[in-house]
Amino acid sequence: MVDTPISPIKVYSYRRFSSGRQASGHSLERQTESARRWCKEHGYQLDEGLALADLGVSAYSGDNASRGALSGFLAAAESGRIPKGSILLVESLDRLSRAAIPEAVGLLTSIVRAGVRVVSLIDGHEWNEKTIEDSTSFLLSVLLFSRAHEESSTKAKRVSEQFQKKRKSGMPVVSYGHGPGWATPKDDRSGWQVDSAKAEVVVRVFELAAAGNGGIAIARRANQEGWPLPWRVRKNTSTRWEHTGVSRLLRDRRTLGEWQPKRMIAGKLTVDGEPVTDYFPRVISDELWFRVQTALGGRGGPQRIRGVKADIFSGLFYCSCGERMDRKAPTSRGYPRYYCIGRTNGATNCSAVAESVLLGPVLATIAQAEQFAFNPDTVAEAAREELSTNEAKLVEIEARASRMLDSLEESGHSPLILGRLKALDQEKAATEAAISRARSALEAVPVLDRDFGRRLAADAAAVVADKAGAEGRHKVSQALWQVVSRIVWHGRFFMVHLRGGATLGVNPDPDTLRRTKNRNAGKPRAQQPA
Repeated sequence: MVDTPISPIKVYSYRRFSSGRQASGHSLERQTESARRWCKEHGYQLDEGLALADLGVSAYSGDNASRGALSGFLAAAESGRIPKGSILLVESLDRLSRAAIPEAVGLLTSIVRAGVRVVSLIDGHEWNEKTIEDSTSFLLSVLLFSRAHEESSTKAKRVSEQFQKKRKSGMPVVSYGHGPGWATPKDDRSGWQVDSAKAEVVVRVFELAAAGNGGIAIARRANQEGWPLPWRVRKNTSTRWEHTGVSRLLRDRRTLGEWQPKRMIAGKLTVDGEPVTDYFPRVISDELWFRVQTALGGRGGPQRIRGVKADIFSGLFYCSCGERMDRKAPTSRGYPRYYCIGRTNGATNCSAVAESVLLGPVLATIAQAEQFAFNPDTVAEAAREELSTNEAKLVEIEARASRMLDSLEESGHSPLILGRLKALDQEKAATEAAISRARSALEAVPVLDRDFGRRLAADAAAVVADKAGAEGRHKVSQALWQVVSRIVWHGRFFMVHLRGGATLGVNPDPDTLRRTKNRNAGKPRAQQPA
């Protein structure tokens, strides 16, 4: 029996498998037991305090070396946290890497140069700073890596070809890996079945987003009410709702039933052709999808609600110099005012303006001209909704057409792409007609009265001053975003640019401007906008 060294060298075992099938088998146990047996036979103690395992991580794509446990081990060795002379046990060299030869050899060399000895358990071969310089040892590692990469590459190509053949022949291609969290493959792999509880949550998230709620507010409510997560929960990921997950969900076209095929090229997933429609079970209507994309893109609603935020003009108000106008909260010396960012940074001397001027004549003018956006009239609401939805749809159609033209330039003459472009052109014409109809319907909405704008402005000033009026502030802000693209302050007057293309000029009473200026004279305090 070999005596245990007085100062045992640190020995670590690196274990990896790349598929769920291996996880359900004995791959991990086998690799661990082999490492323990080698240590016992050679008189070492295996350090199992460091969990050095990449479970379900690919060595073919290089993910284990770039973001897995192996990358952390290499960083620790290079920084000196792993003692020089330590041993890294691998079942075989291809557990380290199945990437192309330059990347694979580079990884092995980096580990060895960091002072770590690499031992392959399957044949007992050791790579260290001496043997790595030996031409025979080096060629052996090259041959082993080459064989591993070729095997993985051949397998990946074969699987991809079978997959593409099925897809192009119209056969069902159902893979759990690319499916959404609210649907699972049927037992016979003929399609997908919906998890109704999760699908209902998806709809709820979209409806809240369309109403103007941001990701943080939606995630908070979901956690409070215990909604199930509508996406896949992977190892070491949060099981709670987070705003990043909400954001991804709101942009996931699988909710419309679409699937975008992708294929691995040079180790990276790239888009492969046009999206396949009606592939997954649809859970969101086109109308709701475009309403949400409009809100997310800032084309028809404020980007989000945050607490008691009082700035209903956020993201809309700019100085004539081009900089944004930021609201400064009220102080003991005066009232809220808007300052040019350039002035705040000392780059310009643009004039400030009191919030009361925007909440008075500016808002009154906008509301009077665009009453349908502020008044809950059924006809106006429907027309406004149709206009916003189709404007967002038009943007998406134009983007799809641009991608198709790029594909056509790359592939040359393609009857398939030309056919899709023709269909898309017809869809664009229909969408433009819908936009025209909606605008005509809005123009036909009768004007309520000449005092509507002034009353609306007074009500808005009240909800802005009320700390508990977050919902009321949001409604006014949402109405502004529906009709206004930008408000520009020119020092003495305002120019309001509407989304429909018209422009409104607002000239506040000079005495009002003078009174608010004297009441709030001086440079803005260095504080965050409310």
